[in-house]
Amino acid sequence: MKKVTRFALLLTLLLGAGSAMTLINTDPVETEAAGLTPYPGAGYSGTVLFVTGSSTYFNTGEADLAVYFYNSSGNAWSDRVTYRVYGDTLRVMLPYLHGNSTQWSGMKVCRYNPGLEPSSSGFDGVYNSTDDILLSSFLYGHNTVHITGYDGGKLTYMLGNNQYYGIKSEEHMYLDLSGFTAWEQENAKFAIYFAFPSSTNETRWSLANSSDGYYPSFCWKVEGQDNDHLYECIVPSISKEDGRLWNMVIAVRLDPAAVSPNWDQAWNQTQNLSFNSGNEKANMIRVSDWGKGELDAENVISKDARIGFYGQYFLDTVKCSGTGDSDATTAQMWNDVNVAYTNHLASLYQGDIWLADPDEEGTAIAKAMARYDYIVLFKKYSHDDFINRAASPNKTQYSSASVSLAENGGPWMYLMLACVLAGSAFVASFLVINARKKKSR
Repeated sequence: MKKVTRFALLLTLLLGAGSAMTLINTDPVETEAAGLTPYPGAGYSGTVLFVTGSSTYFNTGEADLAVYFYNSSGNAWSDRVTYRVYGDTLRVMLPYLHGNSTQWSGMKVCRYNPGLEPSSSGFDGVYNSTDDILLSSFLYGHNTVHITGYDGGKLTYMLGNNQYYGIKSEEHMYLDLSGFTAWEQENAKFAIYFAFPSSTNETRWSLANSSDGYYPSFCWKVEGQDNDHLYECIVPSISKEDGRLWNMVIAVRLDPAAVSPNWDQAWNQTQNLSFNSGNEKANMIRVSDWGKGELDAENVISKDARIGFYGQYFLDTVKCSGTGDSDATTAQMWNDVNVAYTNHLASLYQGDIWLADPDEEGTAIAKAMARYDYIVLFKKYSHDDFINRAASPNKTQYSSASVSLAENGGPWMYLMLACVLAGSAFVASFLVINARKKKSR
């Protein structure tokens, strides 16, 4: 009889703990961040390469640069390239692939007739060209073709590396006015202007995100952190896959009546701020006077940190999840966190929040998504699933035995629940044993 009783006790403990553990998330699905190699050797479209020798071999009005790309299933020309990054360095982007191809395999660098278009005239516009250059010839770190001369009418070349600095499309760029808050007087608006120096058409104003795509926008305040004078924008792009680097930025103060960023309503601006080897990782402009600022290389805000700001803003805004049928989240609260996610985060940042795992104890975004999942997926209060957490592999898994995890969520609550259930089972079994002992006397 004692053996049966002990077995019953063990079984009860296991069942008690097991019923609680059914609430714990399933193992997160491992994912890799999307992105293309920054070097042309892999042949991916949108990658940037450089050609030097423009001052000798690609003189404006005499011969432009055009590059012919090919693989086993097709070919394409670059446009006539006339934009100099600096000095005699020309910048070329690998064209977009069509069909089932994923990579270019080879190329030719050509001196091209300025009066013809490569897309229609093809090789008819070529003055001189290199031999075929296999992209696999570019060693890791190579991104440049150095034109060195002629040999029998063919261009000769060397492959090498050209260090180019800037900030990538669809990252976040920050504007810190804490060192000169006078810029905030008169309800001024702010924007950041992105450019390639000396270029007449490669320029963009800062962007904001929305469900309809990106659009020119003023900067907005960064919520969920302590600096009340910190603003941000999304780095612009022409195409989401172009992989471009902007190597010059200007912070601009504008009339509050401006509907969108424009130079006609600009009140103040910093000097042109260029990326270089001393600030190549900077993503913040720090304004220090009416017309002065600098790229801050010491205080870089990582993507994880920015996602953490959103998590904290969510927790500060949606303070309580409610209990039972009582929904403590107002429509205004939900709209605020929706706008902060939908309009003020680049798509790559949104993707990391979609994948956030509530089991990662201690992080603001884990706690925020535990609360989000409880509101939307468990209690099913009438709030839109704007993050689409229902489709996330790391969403909280709820069973029929689920209880409220409204306030903070996280693994510690599951363990507490397991302990409570297991403890209750132990007490119940202990009482059964004592009752049997008394009965046997």
